[in-house]
Amino acid sequence: MFVGWHNENFERAVEDFDSSILCDTNLLIKTWQQDKSHSFGAYKDGELFGMVSAFRFDKAVLINNFCYKQELSSDDKKRLLSLLLKNINESDKSILVLVSNEERELFDAFEFKSFAPFHKALYDGHDVGLFSTNFSNISSTEYMEPLRMTDKEAYRDDRFFYITHMMMKSSSLVLSTPNGYQHSYALNKSTIKISPWVMRSSAFEDAQKLLRALIHHRGLKKIIAFIPAKVKEITDLYSAHGFKYAQNYNLMYLNEKPDINLEMIYGF
Repeated sequence: MFVGWHNENFERAVEDFDSSILCDTNLLIKTWQQDKSHSFGAYKDGELFGMVSAFRFDKAVLINNFCYKQELSSDDKKRLLSLLLKNINESDKSILVLVSNEERELFDAFEFKSFAPFHKALYDGHDVGLFSTNFSNISSTEYMEPLRMTDKEAYRDDRFFYITHMMMKSSSLVLSTPNGYQHSYALNKSTIKISPWVMRSSAFEDAQKLLRALIHHRGLKKIIAFIPAKVKEITDLYSAHGFKYAQNYNLMYLNEKPDINLEMIYGF
């Protein structure tokens, strides 16, 4: 198994890779295009079996993709992560990653620490007529300022370019109020992901409106979100709207402990 840089055929390799596992191909490709020194793959006979990438912010580095086929060995996963960390070459900034409990042992071996437990919340695409809401005060166009302001309040970093240029795509729907914003997009034809979603902690009613508006627009599809497991206001909101908790995750970090306001993170 070759583990190293992607070549210029990466975009074609990702298309084949995406047919085997659920991943965000848009983010995979854009992250590679933005900084090829922070994106690596595991290949066998030209076929992509796994990849990892990261995006550098002013105050932190986010490992935003770590996906692989079942056939990829534990040793090759370690080689991918080791190569990425070597090229990040950062001993001061927080290096963040959201990992499933099954993956945690790998990151423990590289001395990552747990910042907070998360749930993978799943809505299975049932009756969209279950909830009614007043959609006044919700905008799908005037989101730039709420996004810029509230995201920085939550993450203490400037992520505006990353969200608006790296994450957004043709299927994106951005809903906002003066107290926050919600970005959702299609991972494939049947699955919608909420990411990111940030609200001021005092704006529960606005958060409820945004979730109901999302279900109104997207509710015939599966919807997934990654949410803080110990913020009761957030978990109660999702539970009340028919979401189930499908899997447990952990937000982990290396180096400096991040300064993130989890009470504002309605979707990581």
